[in-house]
Amino acid sequence: MEWANTVDGGILTSANQKKWYHTTLPVNWIQKLSSEYHFGNYVITDRETGTKVWEDMPIYARIGMHLLFAGMFDRKVARAHKIQHLFSVESVNQGRNFDAPESVAQIQHFIKTYKLDLSELLEPDVSKYASFNQFFYRKLRPDARPIHQKANPNIIVSSADCRLCVYESIHAATKVWVKGKAFSLENLLRNTILASQFEGGSIALFRLAPQDYHRFHSPVSGVVMEEARKIAGGYMTVNPMAVNNEDVDVFTENVRKVTVIALDPVVDEEGVAIGDENGGDGGEIEDLGVEKCVFVSIGALLVGSIELTGAKSAGTRLEKGVELGYFAYGGSTCILLFQPGSVRFDEDLVATSLKGLETLVKVGERIGERAGPVPPPSSCQS
Repeated sequence: MEWANTVDGGILTSANQKKWYHTTLPVNWIQKLSSEYHFGNYVITDRETGTKVWEDMPIYARIGMHLLFAGMFDRKVARAHKIQHLFSVESVNQGRNFDAPESVAQIQHFIKTYKLDLSELLEPDVSKYASFNQFFYRKLRPDARPIHQKANPNIIVSSADCRLCVYESIHAATKVWVKGKAFSLENLLRNTILASQFEGGSIALFRLAPQDYHRFHSPVSGVVMEEARKIAGGYMTVNPMAVNNEDVDVFTENVRKVTVIALDPVVDEEGVAIGDENGGDGGEIEDLGVEKCVFVSIGALLVGSIELTGAKSAGTRLEKGVELGYFAYGGSTCILLFQPGSVRFDEDLVATSLKGLETLVKVGERIGERAGPVPPPSSCQS
């Protein structure tokens, strides 16, 4: 088998392999035009200074994305059964290819392309990986990603190394970022009662690019309320060009797994729990006014699988920062939902997200804090 080279968003063949780099060209009007059509994106790389960096896309990906999502052809083509089927077949096939022993030939090129820091890896010797996928969902050293105030249940941390957007209301998210016409919590979760409990709540979107560490971790401490539920779907790209397109409903159409977490009680300044209705020692929890969040892991184009490692079963105790699972090769996204009035995301993240900008964050980095116990739902709630 002749192996293509891996790049952001897919495969780079020898025919179109010219150059791959983050552009530093000072031609702002080109980047502005490219940003409008999402041939690349500005991302915030320093939360203190607000520094923006342009992340480019390879030319083959730009053309393909534009044809599918920017209207050069009929926009409905992206939703056509044949296109969806093609994405699904290619994603599964690519996952199998990257599980093959021959795929190890791609590891060194991948490292060189993305300038990966091997010193962070639990196993830095790349010859020990049996396939490209084993390297792709590599583990990091325990000290590589410190968890911000790990013992404090009030603090919320990033679940992934990713490009992050946060919105204090889901309505704001649909105005600025998630523009698919059919996006709704009910369509995302496929559970009417659960969706009703999060209407008007807050949302965080963690977008993982192929070069990122692809294991995701618990952003909170708590207990898994029910067995993780898989929702069948396709493998559309999670690139902003698709997410920001009103005719494409990426998150509600892609394959995904839903985990519901009963949160540890908020503590006061003395560290005393406020309203300890959740138990905290594991075991199944009755859904009676318990404060909770929902974590959704979403597959994407060329993602072979979503594997849950730490949040499969009801009653599983989750410490903040513990591994929840991993994605095999490709880009992917995690979505975190909170109930109305229960969290305050950090101001810098909210401000940049409302401008339509993502912020680079890493696992364990603080992204917000909980506001306190949520009032139990009214008896008339369905």
